[in-house]
Amino acid sequence: MAIEYQKGTSFLHKLDARTKLLIFVGATVISMIIIDPILMGILFLTLYFLGRQAIDTDLLNNNLKVLVVIFLTFSMFQVLWFTPDDSYFLFYLIPGKNWVPVTVQGIIRGIAVFFRFFSVVLAVHLMLYTTPPVELALTITERGQERKALANIGVTLALGGIFFLNALPIVSGSSVFLGIQNTALQYAVLAVGCLAVAFAVYKVLGRGLPAEMGVALMLGFATVGILSTQTQQITNAQKARGYDVQPKNIIARVKVLTALLIPIFLATLERSQDISIAILSRGFDYNISERTYRREFSFERNDYIVLGMMLFVIVGGLLMDYFGVSSPTEMFILNRLP
Repeated sequence: MAIEYQKGTSFLHKLDARTKLLIFVGATVISMIIIDPILMGILFLTLYFLGRQAIDTDLLNNNLKVLVVIFLTFSMFQVLWFTPDDSYFLFYLIPGKNWVPVTVQGIIRGIAVFFRFFSVVLAVHLMLYTTPPVELALTITERGQERKALANIGVTLALGGIFFLNALPIVSGSSVFLGIQNTALQYAVLAVGCLAVAFAVYKVLGRGLPAEMGVALMLGFATVGILSTQTQQITNAQKARGYDVQPKNIIARVKVLTALLIPIFLATLERSQDISIAILSRGFDYNISERTYRREFSFERNDYIVLGMMLFVIVGGLLMDYFGVSSPTEMFILNRLP
């Protein structure tokens, strides 16, 4: 099912397009940092609640339920193969041969993996469902607006803090860092280095992509639904001509696939030529470097609240990992077992 923009006035719809892009990035980072199933479950439920308020529930569920089997498969691999040396053994999946041990840690990590994958995918769905394609393109190509110096400093400090927390184990686990033995000086050098990297990353990412790439991305997002509809129309047309579009024979299926792909490919080429003519006739390729923008994005109070919460969760996850409590649920369960 194609993911198309759905108009609305929900909380997510009112957020800045950049905020929704950063929600996706933040959800991805959080999923890599946090391995606790309850915390990841809370993140998933929060995103799902926001999604229910923004778009039709049936539409959201239909797009997500097709992924349940895939993510359950990933979870099962984690359950079956995650067996650290100090794991709490439960039983063998094949008892006669003592093959495939199942552990408490494996089950907990498997549940966490399920919610981690689903949180990232759900964040992508919510971004695409609640953001017009043109705004998505402008978020990564916008160059016309002036950025305030205070905002630049804040973003650089936030990125530097995340890099610093992520690099802390390097200094803590070694008595000598870059030839420096003094602990305070080690942390100072690490902090300065993280700030320099954060400043460079922000400058590179802040420039944005060329306008041509932005338009290409915008057209790609906008035509996903058109391509899906066109594919269904061609499939129905071939059915009306007597084609069996799902034969059991593999060779016959390849032939049918050719009968479907060729008209889809030709229709796509024809549509792309029409779009390129329309763009060029409007003077898009004239003096692109000096172009201006019809509108400017601006963060509102809700955007700052959401971004602040995402930053808080990311920093909290890094601190939990640094202090050895990355999975409090696992620690709680293991402490209660005999």
